[in-house]
Amino acid sequence: MVEDNIKTNKKSNLSQYIENFFNMVELYDDKIPFYDNQDNVHFHDYKGILKAAIDVFLEYESSYTAYEVYETFLMIYQITPEDKSSVDENSSSSLISEPNTLLDLVDIMRKYEEKTGDLIDRQRDHFIHSVNVFILGLAIYAQNKNYRHSFEKYILKNENYTKYYRDENDNFSHEEFLYRWGVAALFHDIGYPFEIIGKQLNKVIDDGVKSISVNYDVDAHFDFTDFNEFNSITKVYPYDYAEGFRSKYTRTKVLDLFKPTDIMAHKIALDFQFDDDYFKRLVKHLNRFVKYMNEVGFIDHGYFSAILVLNSYGKLIQKYVDKNKDFFFYPIVDSATAILLHNYYNKTLQGDSFKLGRMDPDDSPISYLLIFCDELQEWNRRPYGVLDKQKNHVNDFKVNINDTCFNIRYILKNGSMGLGFEEDKENFIKQVLNVRKIFEGFTIIPDVKLDEIQRDILMSDIQAPDVLMRNIEKLAVEVNRQYNETQRAKLEEAKLENDEEKIRIYSKKVEDTKNFEELSSSFKMSNIRQAKSIPKKLSMIGCEIAHKTDEEKADKREFKAKLNEIVEELKRTDEDYDDRQEILERSGKIVRILRLSEDDVDDLAVYEHESWFEERKGTGWVYDEVDDSENKRSHSLVEWEKLDDDTKELDKAAIRNIPNLLDKIGLKVIRSRLRSLTYKMNQFYENGKLDVDSSGEVEFNNLDKHIKFCNFKQADHLVKILKHKGYVLVPLNDSGEPIDKFSKEEIEHFAKMMHESWYKLKLNLDRTGGKNFVVWNDLNENVKNANRNTFKYLPEMCADEFVGLKIVKNE
Repeated sequence: MVEDNIKTNKKSNLSQYIENFFNMVELYDDKIPFYDNQDNVHFHDYKGILKAAIDVFLEYESSYTAYEVYETFLMIYQITPEDKSSVDENSSSSLISEPNTLLDLVDIMRKYEEKTGDLIDRQRDHFIHSVNVFILGLAIYAQNKNYRHSFEKYILKNENYTKYYRDENDNFSHEEFLYRWGVAALFHDIGYPFEIIGKQLNKVIDDGVKSISVNYDVDAHFDFTDFNEFNSITKVYPYDYAEGFRSKYTRTKVLDLFKPTDIMAHKIALDFQFDDDYFKRLVKHLNRFVKYMNEVGFIDHGYFSAILVLNSYGKLIQKYVDKNKDFFFYPIVDSATAILLHNYYNKTLQGDSFKLGRMDPDDSPISYLLIFCDELQEWNRRPYGVLDKQKNHVNDFKVNINDTCFNIRYILKNGSMGLGFEEDKENFIKQVLNVRKIFEGFTIIPDVKLDEIQRDILMSDIQAPDVLMRNIEKLAVEVNRQYNETQRAKLEEAKLENDEEKIRIYSKKVEDTKNFEELSSSFKMSNIRQAKSIPKKLSMIGCEIAHKTDEEKADKREFKAKLNEIVEELKRTDEDYDDRQEILERSGKIVRILRLSEDDVDDLAVYEHESWFEERKGTGWVYDEVDDSENKRSHSLVEWEKLDDDTKELDKAAIRNIPNLLDKIGLKVIRSRLRSLTYKMNQFYENGKLDVDSSGEVEFNNLDKHIKFCNFKQADHLVKILKHKGYVLVPLNDSGEPIDKFSKEEIEHFAKMMHESWYKLKLNLDRTGGKNFVVWNDLNENVKNANRNTFKYLPEMCADEFVGLKIVKNE
């Protein structure tokens, strides 16, 4: 888990890039003189104060230092009823302080994240994240002249707005970027509590109602009694703040310029040159976007963040800015629209309804940069969600930015970044943004060794069948017995090595061994815990438990292929066949797995330790360098990466022993039929037809890990989807008439549900890239047909002799 307080990589170039940015920018307020009581002239150093806040944050990331950046920026650019920079100590002004609604909203976002994360499966930090996004954008602006040129050209081409920040020579000032970018980056997630509430509501439904039966087609959504009240800027007398803007743009005469969605629709239409038809469709879509989100099952916090920004600034500018009301309609609306577009552009505007291509920085430079930086900012994002806390995250980074290249290296100290992590990001950015307009070279590099990558399958995502208590009890007895045997073997090994320290340790362990019925309640339940986790662990590697007496015909070609794999492995390891335990047992019975692969052992050992760790922590154990079971102390109560090799080997031994454990109580490990169906489905899509001479396992094992993971999840979702219409998958020799085809209506229903399941999975994992990441109605027809074909040919794939399943109606 990423801690709240984090020291960043001192070798990162980011600090130098920030130095470069502040060397090039001058703040308008810093040039205005003020006088003290002795009439001595002074100048503000707001730039120095802001840079100091950022420097402290870069040195030590925390909620405290992040808040300092937010507060400093808002204090410098706070809208008040006076020119605060020019008021001296002798002024008659009575202004001491002024409420800051945006800072209040930022604090609300932080509190919601910290206090409600445990009630949501997936949720990561957005409070510190937004400050990192802000800083990354400043670095890109400082280092890349192409982006600076696009931004300046965008500002200067608008002849209707001439009040942008200027330098002492009356030329364009970089402060214009600092202001617009600060509003967009720092506040782009202030509406995230809306999404948190929606996720909490859906988790209650998923954990409650749907846990009773997946046949309950229940969903929940977030709604307003009167959304128009929220989507409205408070009017301040004399209500004329929009008249000057309306006179410049005839389209706005039909719009409500006190309505944030109308204002942003007009801004988007201007930037992307929408014709009247597109403009009207956009206005309609934004005004009913809350209902649209409810229909497709997601919440776009960027939409709510943008409205909050416009509501806050809209009221302040009416109240305090007498002359320059355009200040709202240009820089503020530009920043707020960028906040909207950081999700809305790829999810909606690139869909079939509007069909926009990749965003060009000349069209909307702040929007462009926000999408880019928001997607790339991955380092030190604290996990709050239940499942996110179990995953590994990017600890640090190195970035190199210049006029031609952007290269970022994500550093993960332990574990895996997730399957397809860098590919997802690169593909998303290249599909949404015209990257080459800014950077000729763009690369994302994961700094992690290939052999350290673990499967990105969380135990909590695996649906394993329940095992009867009588079998759990038998397994627990065997777990304890084999543990005792292991300790005795370790003691004998230590004696042969004449290792006095190990002899002392294992003598004590052997002395403490007991039969299962003699164990304390705590250790008895610990063995029960390990036994109960076996079905789930096997599910993670595509296996399941069966009775040793279960028989099923298995084609000889499959067995021959398995034997060939064994022979090839023997050749690689240069071992004698007779010295190895056979992986497969075969005599006209179902294929039986007697030995798990070392890759599976390595992966599952990590999960075994995590499960043990959770159990120990949950029952009052604490870490100590010296083991003391009576006082619940253990040197092993650390993360997997910090375990000594001997303790890791104990976890691995526990995994290797699973087939033997089951054998002792009359059970066996077999390859699950659902996993065989996964192989067949992949083979079908690769070849466009079914191959009756192959199981498809060899081809499947050659796939990239992230593609395997996607296929596994697709098969899991498929079973749940079939249940919605009363269908179940059963072995071929079970009773029940097989279904050989579905109706056209059923196929359409299943295909849509399959895509929606994939969509929600990607959304929850924050994997929102790719041209297919759109709702069903906006999906390309070819992709829709691919989903339909899954169910059109599913009965045939199930009936294949290597799969051995059939679809029956559940009466």
